[in-house]
Amino acid sequence: MKIGQMVPNYARWWRGDEIWATCEKGKEMGLSSLFFVDHIIVTPEQYIGMGNGYMDIWTAMTYVAAVTNAQGWKPTLGQCVCVIPYRPPIQQAKVAATIDSLSGGRLMIGAGSGYMYDEFETLGIPYEERGARTDEYLKAMIELWTHPVATFHGKYVNFENKTISVRPSQQPHPPILVGARGKRPFRRIAEFCQGYVPGAGGAQRDLPESHPFHGRPPYGPKTLEEDLKEINKLWKEYGREGKPYVAVAPKYVHLTTKRSEASGSVSRGVVVGDIPYTPTFPKMHVQDLVNEIRAYADVGADEFVIHPPSYKYGGASNQEVLLNQMEMIAEHVLPKVPKG
Repeated sequence: MKIGQMVPNYARWWRGDEIWATCEKGKEMGLSSLFFVDHIIVTPEQYIGMGNGYMDIWTAMTYVAAVTNAQGWKPTLGQCVCVIPYRPPIQQAKVAATIDSLSGGRLMIGAGSGYMYDEFETLGIPYEERGARTDEYLKAMIELWTHPVATFHGKYVNFENKTISVRPSQQPHPPILVGARGKRPFRRIAEFCQGYVPGAGGAQRDLPESHPFHGRPPYGPKTLEEDLKEINKLWKEYGREGKPYVAVAPKYVHLTTKRSEASGSVSRGVVVGDIPYTPTFPKMHVQDLVNEIRAYADVGADEFVIHPPSYKYGGASNQEVLLNQMEMIAEHVLPKVPKG
């Protein structure tokens, strides 16, 4: 089991020296990957609850690629997830190929269709077309990555005998992991993608009935086991060899070594009307996280991505909290999980 970590590319304090220190700690720990999250334009309420310094996911990944290159380590650079319909696919293909080339083949694309209606509306992209656009955009991107001169004709994307010039280091292209559940996403994995990014427990919210995630049951190893039965069945139907790669991400958790503290949660954000913008990090004992990671490994997960907190807490700064949580992972979690 590989262990990765979400980085706070959504936080305005996470820049220059702080990025360097986080990556240096990750190198010391021997993390397998660093994962990034994606939003382009949000409301003021979302800004407070979801992150007050959202960097562009691709630009942030490029910066971290350079930092880790300079530090002499090669973590995979993953996404949980990049909302594929948000960006023109030709441009997105070129950006992704550039990052993969500059990083020496370390890009792993987490492909999502998105869920925030107001973000789609603001960007001028029809919300109801997000699944169809995701499929076509990804297929067009694959054509550009795998052919020096490519041709593609679809409903949303059309080009004839064109090249983006830069080629990804990974061939035929960087792996694409689908970050969504359901018939269409599972078919997408089996048809032309390389794996699955199920949610290990995102930022928990008491959501109103109007929210698309309202009523969604907590994800766990048993759910992944059921999902993989369907995905593997489709995988074989499409004649694919091997198996889909599974990176369980992200696990929002505020770790503690004291059983007496392993209850409750820490929330940050605001509530506007009946809609909360309050990401919640459940407090969890380190051994309980170890047990959960082992359970995911037992049902077929290849990687587990932890999202430690980076808010101010107990008199400590954002960076101090993050590095302290990373130290807990290094000391109490990594030595006890199956090695990837």
